[in-house]
Amino acid sequence: MKLTYPHMGNLDIILKAFFEGMGKEVVVPPPITEKTLSIGVRNCPEFACLPLKITLGNFVEAMEKGADTIIMLGGFGPCRFGYYGQVQREIVRDMGYNPKIIIVEPPHGDLKGFIKNVVSLFPDMTLKDVINAGKIAWQKMIYLDKMEKALLVLRAHESRRGIVTQKYNEYVNYIDRTSDVREIKRLSLEAIKEMKSLTKPADTTLRIAVVGEIYLLVEPFASQDIFKELNEQGVEVKKTEYITDVVFSCIMPWRLSKIKRTASPYLNQVIGGHAIYTIGNTRLCADDGYDGVIQIFPFTCTPEVVSKAILSKMSKDLDIPVMSLSFDENTGQAGYRTRIEAFVDLLMRRRNMNFVNTYC
Repeated sequence: MKLTYPHMGNLDIILKAFFEGMGKEVVVPPPITEKTLSIGVRNCPEFACLPLKITLGNFVEAMEKGADTIIMLGGFGPCRFGYYGQVQREIVRDMGYNPKIIIVEPPHGDLKGFIKNVVSLFPDMTLKDVINAGKIAWQKMIYLDKMEKALLVLRAHESRRGIVTQKYNEYVNYIDRTSDVREIKRLSLEAIKEMKSLTKPADTTLRIAVVGEIYLLVEPFASQDIFKELNEQGVEVKKTEYITDVVFSCIMPWRLSKIKRTASPYLNQVIGGHAIYTIGNTRLCADDGYDGVIQIFPFTCTPEVVSKAILSKMSKDLDIPVMSLSFDENTGQAGYRTRIEAFVDLLMRRRNMNFVNTYC
């Protein structure tokens, strides 16, 4: 058995630690490139959303490297993500491949049942094997996300273009190679300390929160790395959902209840995808004094299209500028970058006007 899975930010490092910790052979898909996307575009339905196309490309490239078993997360509800695994199963068979596709359903609050389900998928593994491997993967998930949170603030103040990103990537590789739980924590804290040492004193800085569909929030290729683009314009960025948030939402249902209460004045039910989080997080960020909010989502993503309409009202009610960006394989980098630059300029002008009105 040679396992593979889709790329999604640092998820490949976390899953590799988990499956290799259980003694499985892992085939990590090559980094996502235009070739990866083109495979998905050629073989998926035209109006399929961007994540489906990219992850299909991941699978094909991994199978070309020898993978014979695909791990894919399942789901339920109005979002089409829950159907990805089944659709991709049919597509790869039509393409002439015949992998074993294992679709793992989220725990939905039943962590014990989820672990038993994982054990049943690998009969040669014991519960103890799964738990021990899970501890290493969990630690990597927690501390990689902590490092990225620091990156999205510190990179806005780097003393030389690219130096903070370089240091971050260096420590990501260190964490990828270690399986010592204490070492993972030590490396993460050291990485944050070193990234901070590469910054210059910050002037008045814009803070922008990015909300939206989870795949685009986590996978930089899908959003043309909007976080790096904003940082390089001197903007501190808050990414509102990380891999840890997805996992916590699956095993801790009360987190969803909390965000539903926050979103309730504007959206009082779950309509699929991450729409409820988009609305709830926007309200939280407006209350926290962020200068603006950017919503990112795949073109044709119905839950986020609904959210976009709601965000227009929230922008007026909460007095916070909001910009929505949708992405597909045809999204041009120049036009997207121009829109971001214009939005940042608008926020800076708005801040300067508020400063003048306050002190004059």
